[in-house]
Amino acid sequence: MKKGLGTSLITLMGLLSECALGFGQIVENPATPMAANAGRIVTLKEELRIEDTGEGYFFKNPSSIRVSPRGDIFFRDGQEQALLFDPKGRFVRNLFEKGQGPGELTSLTDTWVSPDRLYLRGNPAKILIFDFEGNLIKELPLRGGTPAGRFIWADSANLLLSGPGRPDPSGGTGLIDVPWDIVAITPDGTSQERIGSFSISAFLEVEAGGTISWTSWNQLQVVALNGNSLFLNSSPGYLIENFVRDKKAVVLRFRRPYARQKRTGTGGISSSRGSGPVAPDFWPDIYALHIVDGRLWVQTWTVTDEKGILFDVFDAEGRYIDNFYLQSLIKNVDGKPARVRMTIAGGCAYFKEETSDGLIVIRKCRLVGL
Repeated sequence: MKKGLGTSLITLMGLLSECALGFGQIVENPATPMAANAGRIVTLKEELRIEDTGEGYFFKNPSSIRVSPRGDIFFRDGQEQALLFDPKGRFVRNLFEKGQGPGELTSLTDTWVSPDRLYLRGNPAKILIFDFEGNLIKELPLRGGTPAGRFIWADSANLLLSGPGRPDPSGGTGLIDVPWDIVAITPDGTSQERIGSFSISAFLEVEAGGTISWTSWNQLQVVALNGNSLFLNSSPGYLIENFVRDKKAVVLRFRRPYARQKRTGTGGISSSRGSGPVAPDFWPDIYALHIVDGRLWVQTWTVTDEKGILFDVFDAEGRYIDNFYLQSLIKNVDGKPARVRMTIAGGCAYFKEETSDGLIVIRKCRLVGL
């Protein structure tokens, strides 16, 4: 098949999937992407390192690193730190203030950064909005069932959150579907709407007295191309869905053939308690999703000793256009390259690392060879 004809067919399938959503239409990409240099190795060159100085902050467990267009670094660290650093890695301030008054929270759930604002989500249920000097601009109380999860997108016109619902214990112990919701909040915070819900398989345990716990092996992963178009994965398999806020519906599904990665142990279980049933034979196919320069980067579960972490690249129409391996600078206890939670922004990867002496650092590394 000629390359031009293949591209046209894939585009046509994408259009058909939007029209035939009720029939489960899926764009089936070929196993090999379009790029002539696909499969190359991309290396990491460190440009910046933020270390725990003990002056104004103390790293506990940094997560969800957010990066502004100008390079400011902002992230949640535990339930009582929202740490802001300037583009040169200099500490600015901790925006978290404990309390129940204006601009205060008793605990922190997540953070977000837009081109001109910083967002905190926490308890009591509200969103705090600051400028980059740390001045409180707005406080939005949240009422009525807002998920306790994470930001998907936040700006002056759009506030999107996602999080799990409470499992129904009426069926007793066993496998169930737990709803994970996408919620849109009006810019003034006065109302909210569940615009989408996706099910995650979990093993529910109901104990005496009605106490429940559950174990799941994947979660709802969502990234936003903008305030309207979202890409998500909710299954252990390699399937991506394009959810459009205005339509409150999935308009496109796509995937490509993928060799599943077999588990060698029982690690990686996500559980509300410390125990659970035996894990599945295979890891989820998709480790993380990233939006980079208007394209979707799929960080797969594949990591090889020789090359590193496999990333697939799709355009906004779901076409498989490229892939590459990203060098992993972090090693597992067995000395093999580790899977890494990272943020991709401005041609760089930002991630947390624990050094050999137990110190936590934030690293910014340039992607070389894209």
